[in-house]
Amino acid sequence: MGHPGPQNLTCVSYKHPSVRGALGVAGGAAAAAVRCPPGQCCVGIWNRSHALVQGCWGGRGDACPSATCAPSPAGHPGSSVLLCLCHGHLCNGNATATATATATGLRWTRARTGRPPRGERRIGVPPEPPSSDLPALDFLQVLQSGRFSAVWRGTLRQRPVAIKAFAAGAGRRFAAERAVHALPLMEHENVARLLDTRAAAPRARGGLLVLQLYPAGSLRHFLGQHVGTWAGSVRLALSLARGLAFLHQELWRDGLYKPSVVHRDLSSQNVLVREDGTCAIGDFGLALALPPLWWPRWPRWPRVPQLRAPGPQAGTQRYLAPEILDESLDLRAWGRALRQADVYALALLLWEILSRCQALSPGAPVPPFRLAYEAELGSSPTGAQLRRLAADERRRPLIPPAWHRAPQPGGALPELLEDCWDPDPEARLSAERALQRLQRLAAGPAPAPGDPAPRQVLESPAMWNPGAGTGGHPELGGLP
Repeated sequence: MGHPGPQNLTCVSYKHPSVRGALGVAGGAAAAAVRCPPGQCCVGIWNRSHALVQGCWGGRGDACPSATCAPSPAGHPGSSVLLCLCHGHLCNGNATATATATATGLRWTRARTGRPPRGERRIGVPPEPPSSDLPALDFLQVLQSGRFSAVWRGTLRQRPVAIKAFAAGAGRRFAAERAVHALPLMEHENVARLLDTRAAAPRARGGLLVLQLYPAGSLRHFLGQHVGTWAGSVRLALSLARGLAFLHQELWRDGLYKPSVVHRDLSSQNVLVREDGTCAIGDFGLALALPPLWWPRWPRWPRVPQLRAPGPQAGTQRYLAPEILDESLDLRAWGRALRQADVYALALLLWEILSRCQALSPGAPVPPFRLAYEAELGSSPTGAQLRRLAADERRRPLIPPAWHRAPQPGGALPELLEDCWDPDPEARLSAERALQRLQRLAAGPAPAPGDPAPRQVLESPAMWNPGAGTGGHPELGGLP
């Protein structure tokens, strides 16, 4: 158990001029002190140079275990936005650990070389099977290895599975991903299925997740290897939108409640392809369950504010919404803003899927697979390049002229993409509305002759033809 805020706790109150909107019990442009309602603790949000928000936080007290402010990245390690929650008087005005805080900013001790500060251990990946004391779980082959985890092909009681083994320093990411999977009513055909979890093992102290194995691999790998028919491409797109709409939806069923979940790291590496040609969204290490709208004590931003600037991890930052790239995310309603950012990433994935559709390249070969913005910025764009292109210049991946000339329903694709990646987050479609648009597209005829009828292909997984490959292991996408 943590420490709930005391009666009438006093916190530093401040809101930087760049932060839009009212934020409940947060102050103005000059730092001051505020007496919080009973049960609330203090919150502080900074970027690398100055404080963004300081004030009272109305969540449950067990999320504020410390009497002092120890900021941690609100997103990927290396994020420029940091958060602390604490239960001491004026605790959000002074930071400990690897940072020194004032009421308006932080001074960082991390060296420019990128090496961890003294006393902080670099996270490693287990190079061998994490444990030999799990008789029902066999580790067969490493599929992917990343900074925070390694993924193995294995078996659980003779059933083929994927085993995600977290490194010793990544226990928080393991706990976050496990918590999202454990939410009530989270089972859905378009969400990767968790089969089992194991606590820390001798050589995988961060814990293990046992997941369903998807032999077709990540969406990125699949699109690089195959060219799709119209119906096959729409099937992929529909299932992806259906999975995201499910995550964003609040559900009540038989006395159980599933909150709205934002993914925050939607990319073609983190979407898996099922054997029937549909998508399953995976990798919930950064996902966040949003507070219920009917919970009156919760403030208008979620439990862990998740604004983040682009980090060094290519393949993730290219999908960040412009308002995250330029740190202008609207703080008036964190949950809605993060859902809108997910829809922006959805639009980029829809563009990637449709770019490999034969029916949308009439009379010409389908171009090789490219990631969103790869044509403009290459395979490893920097955060500054993405910010300039997507946020400052408001440019998006090129929609080929043939897409505009396609008869309905294909001709409606450009409008769908533009409504999902609109520069104004408030103007974007919700995931549910995007799904409805795609359902109308699927119900219509194919935009080019020769494709099987939608009903025929939607009932059959044989809807993709092998194409030029990009290499890599198919079973799983990349890892952070």
